[in-house]
Amino acid sequence: MIPRGWLLAAGLLVFGCKQSPRTLVQEPVPDSASVEKARAVADSLGDDLMVGLASALERGGPTLAIHLCADSAQVRTLRYWKDGVYIRRVSERVRNVDDTPDTLELQALRQLAADQRAGRLPEEVMSVIRAADGTYQFQYLRPLLVQSACLACHGDPATFAPEVRQVLARRYPQDRATGYAVGDLRGAVSVRVPLAPVSR
Repeated sequence: MIPRGWLLAAGLLVFGCKQSPRTLVQEPVPDSASVEKARAVADSLGDDLMVGLASALERGGPTLAIHLCADSAQVRTLRYWKDGVYIRRVSERVRNVDDTPDTLELQALRQLAADQRAGRLPEEVMSVIRAADGTYQFQYLRPLLVQSACLACHGDPATFAPEVRQVLARRYPQDRATGYAVGDLRGAVSVRVPLAPVSR
């Protein structure tokens, strides 16, 4: 027979080792406000860059447009990095190395390319990702397709005007963003909006 004192001690040990209740953190679901914020930022940046490019093309043709991209596109993009929102344009075939995708963006771009080959390219892609610091973010991607106006400096280099080839060689010696045709997937606008974790 086990002495009563031992039973009491064992009970205290078990009770003492019992873990206190923990708060479990679930992956958050993007709310409509996060989705609308991502869309609005993507719209604003797209409009900003397109207006600038259209003006440059009208005033000075493709060479001025290349200079605009080189000198101000990244600066314009950074204006939209507010309240924890991240936005940039990414591509597998970069002209500016600042547009190089990270691992998650690269996976998404390759899936978009596969979707386009299969004839089912979506207008937008949404997911929840976990950042390296453990926080959650709403990831939004909008595919960018090549338009006819883009071919003057993103199409077949053999068709480029001599001054366009010269400017590209000087401004972007490692350029990989040529050889496109109308309708090709050029890349995507990538937006990330911070999400609050859901506790229960």
